[in-house]
Amino acid sequence: MRYLKEIVKYFTCITTGIVILFIVLCFIQKDIDGVSTATLAEIPAAGLLTSIVTVVLYPSEEKPARGFKIQVLIHYAVLCAVMSITGVLFGWIDFNIFDILLMCVSTAAVYAFTYAVTYISSMQDADELNRALKDKNAR
Repeated sequence: MRYLKEIVKYFTCITTGIVILFIVLCFIQKDIDGVSTATLAEIPAAGLLTSIVTVVLYPSEEKPARGFKIQVLIHYAVLCAVMSITGVLFGWIDFNIFDILLMCVSTAAVYAFTYAVTYISSMQDADELNRALKDKNAR
C-alpha cells in the first residue's frame, strides 16, 4: 500500500510538471494549435512510467551523502532514458542528439519541480508532526 501511495503522489506531481513544461514549450515554439488529443493521454502515461521509476529507484535519505548523490544521478539518468524513449515513441521528439538533450533538460526541469513540491509538502508534514508531538508532550 505504501508503494501505491508513493506512486500516486509522484504521479500527480510529475504529471503536473510535465503539463506545465509542455505548455511552456508549446508557447515558446508557437505551436499550441498543433497539440493532438493523443497528447492528453500520453502525458499521464509518461507521468505514470516516471513515477514508478521514481518509487523504485529514488534513494532513501538514510544513505551516506556520496552514495545518495550517485543514486540520484542514476535515477535521473534512467528518467532521461525513459523520457527519451517515451518521447520518440509518442512522437514528441525525433531520435537525434539535439532532441534527446532537450528531453534531458526538460526532464531536469520536471525533476526540479517535483523535488521542490515534494520538499515543501514534506516540510509541512514535518511541521504538523512536530506540533502534534509538542501538544502531546505538553499534556
